[in-house]
Amino acid sequence: MELASLRRLLASLFSIILFSPILQANTTFNTDEIRPRFETMDCMITPRYTSEVESYIKRYLAYNGSQAKRVMARAAVYFPIYEKYLKEHDLPQDLKYLSIVESALIPTAVSPVGASGLWQFMSETGRLFCLTIDKTVDERLCPYNSTEAAMQYLAKQFQRYGSWELALASYNCGPGTINNAMKRARSNNYWTISKYLPRETRNFVPAFLGAAYVGNFYHLHDIEPAYPSLDMQVTEAVKVFERLDFTTIAAITGLPVEIVNELNPAYKKDFIPENTEGYDVILPRRVSSALVEYLQARRPDSPRKIEMPPLPELVDTANYRPEEHYFHSVYVVAEGDKIGDLADAFNIAPYNLKVWNNLTTYQLKKGQELTIWFPTEFHHFLPKEERIAVTPLAWSINTKIVEAVQEEVFERDNSPVPSEMPATISLLKSSSDAQPLTVVVTPFTAAPAAPKKNLAGMVGKMTAPLKEIKITLPKMPVRTKEAPTAPKPTPVVPKRSSEPNGHGIL
Repeated sequence: MELASLRRLLASLFSIILFSPILQANTTFNTDEIRPRFETMDCMITPRYTSEVESYIKRYLAYNGSQAKRVMARAAVYFPIYEKYLKEHDLPQDLKYLSIVESALIPTAVSPVGASGLWQFMSETGRLFCLTIDKTVDERLCPYNSTEAAMQYLAKQFQRYGSWELALASYNCGPGTINNAMKRARSNNYWTISKYLPRETRNFVPAFLGAAYVGNFYHLHDIEPAYPSLDMQVTEAVKVFERLDFTTIAAITGLPVEIVNELNPAYKKDFIPENTEGYDVILPRRVSSALVEYLQARRPDSPRKIEMPPLPELVDTANYRPEEHYFHSVYVVAEGDKIGDLADAFNIAPYNLKVWNNLTTYQLKKGQELTIWFPTEFHHFLPKEERIAVTPLAWSINTKIVEAVQEEVFERDNSPVPSEMPATISLLKSSSDAQPLTVVVTPFTAAPAAPKKNLAGMVGKMTAPLKEIKITLPKMPVRTKEAPTAPKPTPVVPKRSSEPNGHGIL
């Protein structure tokens, strides 16, 4: 059996186990402790503690939370992507927990009826939302494109019903089934009509609430996920129009072929097919510049002729040490700082900050220290004198907010990226011959049009030991300049589905 087929089979079995009857577990379940915490949980759906909700929480916490450990470790890879699309579509951030219910955050998961991917789209529904599904590509398995399609679907259902309970239920069984149940119950309340819904759909909202509980409170159950490398946590997509083998991408970027394959499960044949509209290649952000340089240098309309260097030798997985490519610094939270604003300033996701700092909430306090991870350098393909000016989504402090910038030299801590985030922050270690340098970021003056986006009133500190690493930090601005706002893409209006039960997602 091929490796890809084996992975899909294992993912399918995992999905079946997830919704199978509860096995005997060795985990103590304290209802008196969990129920009050659950009922006061901040969630887009009013928490309702039922026997079904309790059973789903038990499944995640069974066997000392082994399943929750695996799921929350994968969340460090996919939740930053989800947060980006949820923000773009102005949808509740809690919707990211829906993917836990659908696939346990396994991008290659396949249901018994053929639904696939993180968001478990059937092929017909996937095509309605412009996902390519053919012999070489299945974009239902692409974390970026499938998430965009899921956001469009969910936004449409919420617009239809005005209720997130009904929107989630329709995601499972389709709007036709929901409409029939509403007619029979003469109600538009999910809990009232649920007895007229299929059994799986009746359990769908309780399953979502159980996943939301675990996502919010796993730390209170002594669950410590083994987070993947930062190469897996901080990624971006590069548009590719020509055929490109995974081995070529690996050579260009300095990644093992296995990592390129793992980040791009949508491609069935280990290559990117040629396409006039382009396909997305997902890579660690620190190496995406190399692929962009390679592609631009090969363009026939390139402004200057460049002698392409030979492809480097492939990196063996045994020699792949992503922790060597990052260093960290510390930001001291100032009065009025919001985690979303800081994430935007550092061009990362709020969930990145949450994982890296072992945060249990998105609320910040003045004086709180936040660890921020940076690449030591961005990987390039062309020699320095031949490089083409490219505009990667480089991981750096957002300087659009201000006009003037200042460069400071820092010494980085060479300690490796921990496999599990520490409970307390003790990562700054000064060398014997250098004292830590504190750089004070002076307050930003908010632009009148959109003050919330400009970190109004922020007074922060970035601290790190000195070494030959340059970090660009904002200096006192002469005046602020509002970056032009890109128009939001027009949502794709799906065609009317012929499936009697909606998209048939499990």
